[in-house]
Amino acid sequence: MKLSIDFISKYVENDIKIHSVAENISTDTPAGMFPVNCLLSVNQYAVDNIRSLVKGGLNTMATSGLKATGSVYGYERAEDKSLKVVESESVVVSKIFKVYSEHKSLGKVAESLSRRKIKTRRGKPFSRMTIKNILNNKTYAGRIVHNGLETKGLHKPIVSTRMWNRCNEVLSAK
Repeated sequence: MKLSIDFISKYVENDIKIHSVAENISTDTPAGMFPVNCLLSVNQYAVDNIRSLVKGGLNTMATSGLKATGSVYGYERAEDKSLKVVESESVVVSKIFKVYSEHKSLGKVAESLSRRKIKTRRGKPFSRMTIKNILNNKTYAGRIVHNGLETKGLHKPIVSTRMWNRCNEVLSAK
């Protein structure tokens, strides 16, 4: 169609009349609005259907033990969509958990990384919030969490479940 459905819907919502000679559509009569409403409904169906397919695919990946979205420091996505450990980053993740379990302080972890000149993937110092997000991320203990669903991941854990739990007990108490 020559007229964009989005274009039509914006004008119809604002009570602006549209007359198209090429498509024989007019929004000022019920007979003219019928094909417009049909097109808008078909467009909404297509959007909803795509959303449903994507959501279903992401849920299927998660239940299969694959991380469905986002990147995770310490891992990279392999060709089969599984997570593969990045050794240099996994050493940093292990250090974050180890230092936090010893000192129970996000600041101490940040200082320790800063002293060693360890930076994020973007070349910035690790902030307390970044460190907290790493400590809270169950991916490091071999778990996948998606939309409230938690499953065992297919990837290799960087820290033990025991270490992850120990650090998160302290984090949740603060």
